Amino acid sequence: MFKNSVTIMKISGIPIRLHISFLLILPFFAVTIGNNIGAIAEVAGVATASLSLNPYWLGLILAILLFVSVALHELAHSFVARSRGIEIRDITLMLLGGVAQMEDEFEEPQDEVWMAFAGPLFSLVLGFLLLFLVGFLAGFLIADLELIMYYLGFMNIFLALFNLLPAFPSDGGRILRSLIARKTSYLRATKIATDIGKFFAFLFGFYGLMAGRILIILIAFFIYIGASQEYQLNVIKDTFLDFTVADLMSSKVSTVPAEMKVQELMEKMLQERHFGYPVVDEGGSLMGCVTLEDIEAVPKEEQQEREVEEIMTCEVIVVEPEEALYEAFKKLSQADIGRLMVMDEGELKGILTRSDIMKAYRLKTLKEKKIS
Repeated sequence: MFKNSVTIMKISGIPIRLHISFLLILPFFAVTIGNNIGAIAEVAGVATASLSLNPYWLGLILAILLFVSVALHELAHSFVARSRGIEIRDITLMLLGGVAQMEDEFEEPQDEVWMAFAGPLFSLVLGFLLLFLVGFLAGFLIADLELIMYYLGFMNIFLALFNLLPAFPSDGGRILRSLIARKTSYLRATKIATDIGKFFAFLFGFYGLMAGRILIILIAFFIYIGASQEYQLNVIKDTFLDFTVADLMSSKVSTVPAEMKVQELMEKMLQERHFGYPVVDEGGSLMGCVTLEDIEAVPKEEQQEREVEEIMTCEVIVVEPEEALYEAFKKLSQADIGRLMVMDEGELKGILTRSDIMKAYRLKTLKEKKIS
C-alpha cells in the first residue's frame, strides 16, 4: 500500500518498513525535542547541567526511541490480530506514526475491539512502567538515562490516550465503530465513525490554525483523509459482496503464443486495443502474462527479433471463478497490477481487469433501482 518505503528488519516474521516521510520528519522531531531539552529536564526533575550529551544528540535519540515505541504499539495490534487469524503484511513507520497492514478484516466486531485496544494498552503499560522505574531508581541513574526514560514514559501514555480518542480511523475510532456495528450494519457503523472522525479532524485543524501548530494541522489532515479512505474502502467492499469473479470476468480470452515476436504483439495491441495478454505454450497452458509496460522496456530496434517469452511476466496472480470479487479486488490492489488470470483446475477460464471490477458499481445501482 505504501510506496517509497524500505524494509529495515523483521520481528516475528512481520516486516518493519520505513516510509520516506519518516526520514523527512525525524530530523524535525530531533531538532524540536533538542530545542526543548531544558523544559523536558525541568519537568523530569533533572538538572540540565548534569546532562552529558548535547541537547540535539538527546533529541535524536528520543525521536528514534519515540518511533520505536510506535512500532511496538503497532506490533501489539499485530500480535492480537494474528491470534484471531488475521495475518499482517507489514508495519510501516511514516510521517505521523505507524500503520499495520492486515491481509484481511475481522468478521466479528469484538475481535476488532481487542485488536484496536491492544496498542493503547501496551503503550499505557510501557509508559507507567518507565515512570515507575524512573522513580524507583532515582539516584542510581545517570541524568541522561533518567531524562530519556521519563520522556518516553510520558510520551507512551500520551500516545495511548491520544489513540483512544474516537477520531476514526484511530484505535478509539475503530473501537467505537465496532461497538456501533453490534447494533447496525458494518457500513452504517463505519459511516457514523467516519463522520465523528472528520469532526475531530476539523477541531484539530481549527486549533492548529489558531495556535499556529503545523503538526496539529497535519494530524487533522491525516485523520480526515484516513477516515474518508476507510469509508470508501468499506463502500467498495459492500458493493462487491453481491458478486463473484465469474459474474464480471471476460470469458472470451485472447491469448498470444510464447514464440510471437514483440513487434507482432505491438501490432496486435494496437488493432485489438488490449494492453495485456495471457501467454500460452503450444498446448494452450498458461505460461505468463505480457503487457504494454513489458513492451515499452524493449528497445525499438530489438522488437522485431525478441519473442514474447523473453519479456513476459511468469509469476501471474490468479483467481478462481467462484472467488469473491472483493478478494480479487484486494489482490489487484496489493499487487498494483491491472489484470488477474481466472483459472479453474489448471485451465484458463478468463481475465478479470480493473475495468471489469468497476462494472460492479453500475450493476449494483441498476439492481437497487429495479428493486425499488
